[in-house]
Amino acid sequence: MREITLRHLTNEDKDQFFKAYNSDWGEFEFAHYWESLANKSFEIYICIVPDFSKGRHIPKDHVPCTFLFAFNDKNEIVGRTSIRHELNDHLLMVGGHVGYGVVPEYRRQGYATLILKESLKYIKNNLPYLTKILVTCDQGNIGSQKTIEKNNGVLENTIEINEHKSKMRYWINV
Repeated sequence: MREITLRHLTNEDKDQFFKAYNSDWGEFEFAHYWESLANKSFEIYICIVPDFSKGRHIPKDHVPCTFLFAFNDKNEIVGRTSIRHELNDHLLMVGGHVGYGVVPEYRRQGYATLILKESLKYIKNNLPYLTKILVTCDQGNIGSQKTIEKNNGVLENTIEINEHKSKMRYWINV
């Protein structure tokens, strides 16, 4: 069974960060605020990311979030998670409490399921007021659907975002 560790970045993770960041993510944003707040400076980034959970540095219309990177047993970054401490109107419809991503070369190996599972443990241990969390995925993203369902996600509904995209909204009891 694979294992991962969710944690903040350190100076020693710089090469791993850039390897993961430079992967082909398509439209997915791997590192929140990397360009806008850290100006693509790794040193600044590792200093400000832990403060996101306190609501510091983030734009006024964003919510506090714990942003952690997922490392495998070889200390390679295999993904990341964004654990939102509350929901605004946008997150209630399309983003949810947890947003996760797996580095493309590590996909289809069970890491998404582990990242969500560990994110739920984090919430249970550190954000006890969150007893029911929302996780969403694009309709048609079978991998994410299975990941959420393996973590006891219960589909509430599917909402149309625009004529080309719909979101599936799942709730998980923590």
